[in-house]
Parts: sequence; C-alpha cells; structure tokens
Amino acid sequence: MNVLVVCTGNTCRSPMAAGLLKRLAQSKGLAIEARSAGLAPHIGQRVAENAAKAMAELGIDISGELSKKVTPDLVRWADLVVTVQQEHADYFAEDFPEATSKLRCLQPDVPDPYCGPLAEYRQVRDILKDLLLRFIESLGGTMISSRAPE
Repeated sequence: MNVLVVCTGNTCRSPMAAGLLKRLAQSKGLAIEARSAGLAPHIGQRVAENAAKAMAELGIDISGELSKKVTPDLVRWADLVVTVQQEHADYFAEDFPEATSKLRCLQPDVPDPYCGPLAEYRQVRDILKDLLLRFIESLGGTMISSRAPE
C-alpha cells in the first residue's frame, strides 16, 4: 500500500509522519510505502533540523528529505492520502477532486512545530505516532502483510 502524507511546507509534520509510518508498518510486518509532500512547500528545502533530531531519537533518519509539492503523479502513486489537519484535506480536495476517495485526515489540527524548540518537535512526533498507530489499526483487513502467515 502506498501512502502519501501531506502538510503545508513538507519540512516538519509530513516528513516526520512518513518516517514514523514506515517504521510502524515495518514493525507490524505490513507492506506500506510512505512518502510526503506539501501543499505550499519551499521546494528543495531540507527538513527542519529539529524534526530530524526528534526523529533520530527514535532511530529514524529523515535528514536527507527535501521539501516537495503534492503533484498529480504523487497522487496517482498513492493508494491513500493522509493529511495532518482538516485544512489540508480541504485544500487537497479542491486541488484533486478526483482523488477524494483516497483522502484521510489524521486529526483536525496536529500542531505545527515550525521554527519551534526541539521539545515541540518531540511533542508533535509523539502525537503523530499515536495517530498513525490508530490509522494503521483503522485500515484493518485492507493492509497487505509482508510476512507469510505463521
């Protein structure tokens, strides 16, 4: 299953969420590929330093991620598109009305830690982790396991 995670600038929340989703899926033996993009990114900008630090604390390296825009190709690639706040879902639906059936929102408003201290990034990371665990559980039987049945 291919999942595109979307936020505003694609330097904090969505790269963190994509990294977490990959790790959580792997730990559960699920075949999920996750990518991230932004609705209004500074294309080519590196992920926020504190986002990379907060994720590195969990052994997840997102330091090489670069900000990119949500594109029709990414939307076609995705089986599901996950936004980190309702406003993003609304904008996405306006820009890609043909893909609204793929759209899921993690929570009405995951705080944006942009330019905040490391403690805020840790808090957002932990919020995203909890939301993504619930997201994975909500998919139930639609998930394809990468492990053979025991």
